[in-house]
Parts: sequence; structure tokens; C-alpha cells
Amino acid sequence: MLTNKEEERYQKFLKGTFLIKGWNARADQILRAAPPNDREALRSLLLGLGEKIGREWAKDPKIRKIDTIMLQKWGQQLKQASAASADEMTARLRRIDGEVNSILSS
Repeated sequence: MLTNKEEERYQKFLKGTFLIKGWNARADQILRAAPPNDREALRSLLLGLGEKIGREWAKDPKIRKIDTIMLQKWGQQLKQASAASADEMTARLRRIDGEVNSILSS
């Protein structure tokens, strides 16, 4: 359960700001570039990954394990993934997911 402040940060993560694309925009970019047959599997990966990352990043900066620098790095990787094949997109998403899981379990 997120506090009100954490929920605000989580929504900012999902929707972005005037200057920064949010997770939803990045996910849409990847899905538009993906072959139609692969979109549902990619959507599932993106939703799960976005929730894990966003909920952790939304926590108080003193206790969270995922920071803004990590978001920027992963955002760049997602941007690059949108230009790759569906298999490469999936592989990149799984790599990020593994990295996130490792961070969260530490």
C-alpha cells in the first residue's frame, strides 16, 4: 500500500511530466514498434516491470532501492529496444527485469 505522497510519485512515474516521458509513453513506443503478434506478451512484461520499478521508485528517497539515475538508464534502454526486433525487445526487458529483481532482493 502506497502513501498519498508515494501514489503521487508513482503516477508521475507512469505518466511523466512536461519534460520527461513516463513509463506508459515508453511502453506505448515499444508496443507500436513491435510486430502485432508479439504485442500482448511484451505488454505483459512491460506492465509487470513498470509496476515493480515504479512502486519502488515512489518510496521515500531515503529508503528506496531504485533511484532516478536507474530510471534514466532503463529509459534509454527501453528507447533503444523500440528499434530492435521483438526477440531483442523481449531479451532487453528480461535483462532489466532481472536487474530490478536483484536490486529489490538485496
